[in-house]
Amino acid sequence: MNPEDMQRAREMANGDASTPGSSPAPLRKALPISLLEKRTQFRRTRSLNAPSPFQHFGPCGRIMKNSAMVMQIQDPASQRLTWYKPPLTVLVIKKKDSQVLPPFVQLVEWLVQEKHMVVWVESAVLEDKLLRDDVKLEQESSKFQKVHQQYAGVRARFLDLREKLVTFKDGRDDLTDRIDFIVCLGGDGTLLYASQLFQQSVPPVMAFYLGSLGFLTPFQCDNFQEQVTNVLEGHAALTLRSRLRCSIHRKGERRKESLLHSVGGNLLIPSFQRQLNYVELNNGQTGKAGSNNNNGHNNSILVLNEVVINRGPSPYLSNIDIFLEGKYITSVQGDGLIVSTPTGSTAYAAAAGASMIHPSVPAILVTPICPHSLSFRPIVVPAGVELKISISPDSRNTSRVSFDGRNDQELNHGDSLRVTTSIYPVPSICSQDQISDWFDSLAEGLHWNVRKRQKCLDELSDLTTSGSEDTLDDFDNLQIYDA
Repeated sequence: MNPEDMQRAREMANGDASTPGSSPAPLRKALPISLLEKRTQFRRTRSLNAPSPFQHFGPCGRIMKNSAMVMQIQDPASQRLTWYKPPLTVLVIKKKDSQVLPPFVQLVEWLVQEKHMVVWVESAVLEDKLLRDDVKLEQESSKFQKVHQQYAGVRARFLDLREKLVTFKDGRDDLTDRIDFIVCLGGDGTLLYASQLFQQSVPPVMAFYLGSLGFLTPFQCDNFQEQVTNVLEGHAALTLRSRLRCSIHRKGERRKESLLHSVGGNLLIPSFQRQLNYVELNNGQTGKAGSNNNNGHNNSILVLNEVVINRGPSPYLSNIDIFLEGKYITSVQGDGLIVSTPTGSTAYAAAAGASMIHPSVPAILVTPICPHSLSFRPIVVPAGVELKISISPDSRNTSRVSFDGRNDQELNHGDSLRVTTSIYPVPSICSQDQISDWFDSLAEGLHWNVRKRQKCLDELSDLTTSGSEDTLDDFDNLQIYDA
């Protein structure tokens, strides 16, 4: 280390250096120089743009201090679950499939009786005909009657637990600050549904594979007791899956404000009232997208995978303008546009030709859908920037927009969609660790890089090392072994 680095290391040890945008480090006792050198040399990357939080560039340059930090990039290896108090309430979400009922009832029974936890389930679970004994079987089909009889034992066990469960209804009940822990039983859709339920802070999510793909569900139900116990004891790694905050700004909203201002707050005359009713009717779906919002944005929604803008049933190509931080970037002429998180990069975006991004990478992926251009490739922009998407003024048609496959609505001329990174990620619990889980999912779910291996040449079969006395019969007798 040169003298300047040695001096900087001493300042770091004494608490004189601080991370830009953060409070000064607490004072500590000076460490030996050899230990300082080792810590400085082997410090893990903990910042997005530099090898350490102390971002110095040469003897004079450094990052400008900013007290209003938008986001902080953590070392992914340090993201481990810890409970500052024991979790008491657990939300169990299951897919709508009769085959999930036996493990669902077994899990709920174990959580209530063994772990003494308060279990929340969706109210639709109590209305499941296979879990009720008051169904009029004579009015059902013969196939249903047979299945209903097969689940007699599961139904009896569930009815004993029914009174101990707490129910909620999506779109009516607010779960904010009521749930300590989430367990998902099903496919990737259950995790997306759990993300949609919480439009602010999301409790830790443990997803069990009981679906078809299971890219986001790393746990198996074979020994769920041991796995859940380890998580409840705080022995688990986390993958913080970033989400996108999307909001639609309608052209009619500005028009409505101008109309209200023009009448001076007096009683509206009939013509103005009809215009306001027309504006409210066109904006009625805006509240639908944010009906479950609790994050202070009345018309915003948080998505885990992607927000998709497409031409819908129109025969014309979509013409979509893209702005980044208010600056015009480009226009999309094609079937539409996908704005996805790193988690969503392995979903619709991957099918559209985008690269797959590890969920710990802070980024936003912009992917065109069947662009009318050979040179329009998917791009990755930094997390935290704001994307503005609007219909081009000369577009022949409007577009449709959906959020994680839900809340489909129309995007008209003059409307704009604002997309940025949310400060509320989804803490997904890892079965092994962040790296192993993701690459195992790529190999098992998508068969990534699965191919037939090329055979290797044995040393004796290398033609370049053969002598002139070798004959063709000798080469025919050589063995070529697979790796």
